[in-house]
Amino acid sequence: MLDFKSTTTLCLLAFAVATPSLAEHKPSDVQLRVMSIDWSQTETMLALGITPVASAQQSDYNDWVRSPKIPAETVDVGLRTQPNLERLSELELDTIFLSPRFSSLETQLSRIAPVKTLGLYKVGEVNWSAVTDFTRKMAKEINAEQQAEQLIITSERALGTLRNQLPANLPPVLLVQFMDTKHVRVFGENSIYKVALDQLGIQNAWHRETNAWGFNLTGIDKLQGIEGQIVVIEPLPAGVKEHLAQDQYWQYLVKETGYSSLLVEPTWSFGGLPSALRFANLITAALTEEVTQ
Repeated sequence: MLDFKSTTTLCLLAFAVATPSLAEHKPSDVQLRVMSIDWSQTETMLALGITPVASAQQSDYNDWVRSPKIPAETVDVGLRTQPNLERLSELELDTIFLSPRFSSLETQLSRIAPVKTLGLYKVGEVNWSAVTDFTRKMAKEINAEQQAEQLIITSERALGTLRNQLPANLPPVLLVQFMDTKHVRVFGENSIYKVALDQLGIQNAWHRETNAWGFNLTGIDKLQGIEGQIVVIEPLPAGVKEHLAQDQYWQYLVKETGYSSLLVEPTWSFGGLPSALRFANLITAALTEEVTQ
């Protein structure tokens, strides 16, 4: 038997990233034709009630980001690293949004439409303030400033509700995402997951170094001796679930913590406010369900 508990239950509260609460705050009459390469920008646009004309790599977005959903009318322009330039040139775009990680595309894309670069991830600077600042900057560019303020208010209220739902005396959590059967990303400072944990008052068990994206790529043997409950974040690479079900060392690691490990649905680890809120819902549901069982 695979030694972690899986939960797909989301807390039933006003989930801001689904954007129904923003319906009364309609976007400006000036509807810009915009698209984004980076998924953190795509999810933020959608959470603000703005439908991008196009986005990149939608099938993978659906696997890794999940929510908010990309509307059917949004054109898929292919890979984030190699978007279909011919298709983009047909869309009569007002602005193409990039993050710094895709800056190598700027020269090509600027021949099609004006390019705006907005980024969130800088070493030691990813926190709730940075996330809300990114949301406001994005909103200003797409004429959705009123929606941004409502989204932030709604999100902060939802986080407060989730925090009050959490059981008392929770252990720290060790957040991992498997890259293969022997290696994981462990998330700590500078990650969107840590932002969510901070807002919920949950301690992160990983206190070692992380990169600009908030993770440390390490072997699972480096998890031994860390005090905290292991939380595995999906998706799992092909074959990993079956391997872990038979891996005695993994079973030993989990048993050593004194807690069952938990499995939560995907949340984009390099996301913005919508990802922070989605993860907060998922981790709250997992920890609450664990206590009640």
